[in-house]
Amino acid sequence: MPDSFTMADEEIVLVTQLPSDSWFEGFVLRPNGNILATRLDKPELYTFDAEDPDATPHLLHHLELCNGLINIIELPGRPDEYHILSGNIDLEKGTCKDCLLWHAVLSQDDSSPPKLTQIAEVKDAGFAMGIVAVTDRVMLIADSGKGCVWHLDTETGKMSQFVADDTMMPPTEADFFGLNRIRVVGDYLWFTNTSAGTLYRIPVEMDTAQPEVAIRATGPVQKVLGDLPHLDGLALTKDQTRAYTVSMADGQLLEIKVDPATGQGSVEVITTSLDSPTGVELVYVNGRPKLYVVCCGEIDMAWIPKIDENPWASMDFNSNVVGTVTSEVVTVTQM
Repeated sequence: MPDSFTMADEEIVLVTQLPSDSWFEGFVLRPNGNILATRLDKPELYTFDAEDPDATPHLLHHLELCNGLINIIELPGRPDEYHILSGNIDLEKGTCKDCLLWHAVLSQDDSSPPKLTQIAEVKDAGFAMGIVAVTDRVMLIADSGKGCVWHLDTETGKMSQFVADDTMMPPTEADFFGLNRIRVVGDYLWFTNTSAGTLYRIPVEMDTAQPEVAIRATGPVQKVLGDLPHLDGLALTKDQTRAYTVSMADGQLLEIKVDPATGQGSVEVITTSLDSPTGVELVYVNGRPKLYVVCCGEIDMAWIPKIDENPWASMDFNSNVVGTVTSEVVTVTQM
C-alpha cells in the first residue's frame, strides 16, 4: 500500500526537554506511545510520554560495561523488545571501541526496570553507529570507522561483512565520519555519508529460506543525492518517495523527494530552526505519518562545524529537546 506523504505548512512542536548537557542519538516510539531514547554521552536509557509536553523524562536504566549508548532499534514482531548498541566513546576524538549489543525487554507501565541481556560483542567494528533489525535475529550495523555494513546473527554471534564500498568512507583523512545511518525499506538498503553529504541506496533481497542470512545485497551502490552537508539521522516513507534527514551543523531538516524507479532525488529544506538535530524517526499513527526529531542542543566539539547561531538558542527553554515535526497537511493515499 504505497502512501503519498506531503509535508507542507510545517509546525515545530516541542515535546519535552531532556537533561542539560546531554547528547541523544537513538530513539524509538514504544507501543504505549512513549519515546525510548539512548544517551550517547552516558550509558543511560530514558523514556517519556511523547504527547504530554509537561512530562518529565524518566531515567529508566543506567548500563554498566560502557560509557555511552549509541543507538536503539525495535525488534520486528516482538512488541516492546529492542536491541541497544553500546560502546566506550570519546566524543572529543570522535572514536568508539568495545561495542556491545544488548537485548532489552520493557514492561508497559515502566513499573519495573527493563531486562537487559548482552547478546553479542561487535568485536571488529570501528565506530558502529546505525543499526537495523532485518528480522528479530539478524542485524545490520553501520560502521563509520571501517566504512562497511556488518551482518550480525544474534543467535550465534557470528558477524560478517555485509557490504563495503568507497562511498561509505570519509572523503578525506581530516573528516571524522563517513557511513552513518542505515535503513532497509522496500528492496533497498539506504545509507548516509555524513562528511560527504550524500544519500545512497543498495538493492537487496530477503532470504526467508535461511533465517541466519535473512538478507542479501543484489547490486552496486546507487547515488540518490549529494550536496547535503553534515547529515545525521535518516527516515523514509513506506513507498520510498520521501526521505528525511537533518543537518546537525546548521539546524536543517531536509526532505528528499525520490523517484523509486530511478533512485534520483531532489531536496527541499523544511526548516532551519532546529538546534543541533541528530536523529529522525518516521512512524505511522492511525495510518498517518508523523516525523520525530531529536536535538542534542549546544554541543561544543572542535570537529563539529557550526554554520550560524541557531534560533532555538535564544528561546526560553533548555536547548536539549525532542520535538515532533508534523504537517498541517498530511495526505496518505492507500492503493
